Amino acid sequence: MNWKEAERILDEIKRRTKKRAYSLAIEKDRHPDLLDSKFGGLPYWDINQPYPVDSNGKKMMLLAQINFERMFQKVERDELLPEKGMLQFFIGMDDVFGMDFDEQDRQKNFRVIYHENIREQVTPEQIKGMEIPVSTDKSLEEYTPIWVEAAIEVKPQEVYMGEGDYHFDDLFGKIAGEMLGEDQRNQSLYQLLDDDAYDKVMEELSNENHWLLGYPYFTQSDPREYEERYQYYDTLLFQMDSDDAGENSDWILWGDCGVANFFINQEDLKNRDFSKVLYNWDCC
Repeated sequence: MNWKEAERILDEIKRRTKKRAYSLAIEKDRHPDLLDSKFGGLPYWDINQPYPVDSNGKKMMLLAQINFERMFQKVERDELLPEKGMLQFFIGMDDVFGMDFDEQDRQKNFRVIYHENIREQVTPEQIKGMEIPVSTDKSLEEYTPIWVEAAIEVKPQEVYMGEGDYHFDDLFGKIAGEMLGEDQRNQSLYQLLDDDAYDKVMEELSNENHWLLGYPYFTQSDPREYEERYQYYDTLLFQMDSDDAGENSDWILWGDCGVANFFINQEDLKNRDFSKVLYNWDCC
């Protein structure tokens, strides 16, 4: 299949899978405060609550936090997301960054926590007094994919399903069959498209970088394709990609330039229930 034929299918895929997501980009010139949406660094925490620990009782490190009220002061909010509060992602400090390859939805060495109300009187000094590991501590860099405390800029963006999502090949084959008069669902994209068409489709439907909602990107494959019970997690909640800081250094590095994804069931997200989340990261 050449690009001219593939382009018609691509337009239909965009029409059927279009949704709103939020691009998260590091703001290089702004240092975040305790309550900001950010990657890494010192987390907000309600000091009256027990801090998350891993299976060995060690305190976890903040990967990212999203302050919804601040985020949506100037940006239109998707109804799936809370109007207020703080959503945080924590990981245990081990050689696999808190992921369990056998039970990826067991929050044993990672944790997703939602604070419906934020206690704004909490100070950085109080949090530091809790002796929490932070990503900027160079002595811990072996056990974390992130080495910064970075403010993030949030932008709404229209996105479409890409090859990373395990539904994609069937959808592409189904639409190709509808347009070409023959079911193509038993063939891979490599078989259906010539090299030029394949490269253009991948470029048009790329979901790399950092996202809140949207569609996932993987360097390997979607774990939901091979584990039926993981198909419960039908919504990408948060994606953090590797991020090059320039000058031969990195802000974020998942293994060998990989990417991490957190998935949730849509109804759980609507109900603000973050107790069941699927955590995956992979690399080349």
